[in-house]
Amino acid sequence: MEALTSRGVVQRAEGGQNFGRLFTVLLFALFIVALLIAIMAGTGLYRALVDVREQADASRLATGLIANSVRAADSVDAVGAGKGPEGRSLVLTERLDSGTFETRIYAYQGSIVEEYALADAAYTPEKATPIVASQRFAFSYEDGLLTVDTDDGSVQVALRSVRGGA
Repeated sequence: MEALTSRGVVQRAEGGQNFGRLFTVLLFALFIVALLIAIMAGTGLYRALVDVREQADASRLATGLIANSVRAADSVDAVGAGKGPEGRSLVLTERLDSGTFETRIYAYQGSIVEEYALADAAYTPEKATPIVASQRFAFSYEDGLLTVDTDDGSVQVALRSVRGGA
C-alpha cells in the first residue's frame, strides 16, 4: 500500500520492499544455479571429447607405427610374410653389405611386437619390442596395397616399389 507524505512523496509499504528484495535474491540465485549447471555440463562434454581424442590418438599411433615401418623399408622385394610364433608375421627385409636383416612385425601374447634380426635367425619374441596392445594382427596384399588390421583399426600402405618408385 502506498501513502502520500507531507512532502508529496509516495512511500511503499514494507511488504512491497521485502518482496522486491526477495525477488532480486531469488533471481540472482537462479542465475548462479543455471551457471553452475552449464559449467558442469561443459566439463562433462570436455571430458567426453578428451576421451574420444585419446582413443583416436592411440589408434593412429598403433597403425601409424606399422605404416611408417613399412614405408621406411619399401623397396623391391622388401615386404613379405613369415611365420611368427602365433601366426603370420609381416617381414620387412633390408639388404646391406654386412648381411640381410629383417624387421618382423607379429602378434605375441596380446601385443603386436617388432623384432629386428638376421634373416636366418629364429624368432625370439622375448627380445622383441612391443608396439601396441592388440589381440588381432592380420594383413593382406593386393595390387600394390598392403592392408594391416589391428584392434585399433586398419591402415593401408601403397607400396611405391611395386610401381618402380623405390
